[in-house]
Amino acid sequence: MTTVKTLAKWAMTAVAPQTATVIMSARARAHSQRLARQWGLIDLNRRLVSHLGAVVQAGPFRGMALTPMTHDEHLGPYLLGTYESELHPWIEHLTGRRFRQVLDVGSKFGYYAVGLALRLPWTPIVAFDPDPWARKATEQMIAANGTSLVTVEPLCSAMWLDRHLAPNSLIVSDCEGFEGELFPSATTSALDSSTLLVEIHDNLIPGVGRAVRDRFARTHAVAVVTNRDHAEPTVDLSFLTSEDAASAAREIRGPQEWLLFTPVDRGR
Repeated sequence: MTTVKTLAKWAMTAVAPQTATVIMSARARAHSQRLARQWGLIDLNRRLVSHLGAVVQAGPFRGMALTPMTHDEHLGPYLLGTYESELHPWIEHLTGRRFRQVLDVGSKFGYYAVGLALRLPWTPIVAFDPDPWARKATEQMIAANGTSLVTVEPLCSAMWLDRHLAPNSLIVSDCEGFEGELFPSATTSALDSSTLLVEIHDNLIPGVGRAVRDRFARTHAVAVVTNRDHAEPTVDLSFLTSEDAASAAREIRGPQEWLLFTPVDRGR
């Protein structure tokens, strides 16, 4: 059954999509941090960092420093390198290519923005997030990891894309349903040669997946991945109980779907 809260989200997104994105991004982050506190995960963070250090242990961003603000999140999957493990093959493939620019739309604390900067050290990266906490956390990550080519902006709009997107860019997008407004509204031809990895939020805003697919139907090939059971970490967690080890690796998320759009001339 559709709830009043869900209907309110739909209405706000239809009338003021950018405002809705600002509100939903901050709420989603606050909700995840609240759950981390309620479930005792902040104490688990302390034990993980004390034993392993505050550095990503495995996965495509192994060696990246995780700064103090990130410890307000459920740090385990990031620290263990299992976060969104479904995307790891795509990340490995994409970081083997050259792009003129990378955009991280919905950067949270900069896990992808800074991680990609470490893998693509000569590529300018722009991290967008409307949540002030997220922008401050991303700036902290940039400083700690020495990724000076990463800049931070509050909100990626269609107007920004039309004015600033470079051809042959990489766009990583997780923006709480705003993808259904952002990409169809942009008119720049630079999107036609860009590669996009987009998390789809039909659970928040029904129809956004179709809107994004339709936008790129003539210019891109599309691949789909959905989330599976949480990946088992390769890190030795014998210093934890089996219950705490499982909690450390378990991600706080529901069903997810990602679309990888590759320009057709590169997808053949």
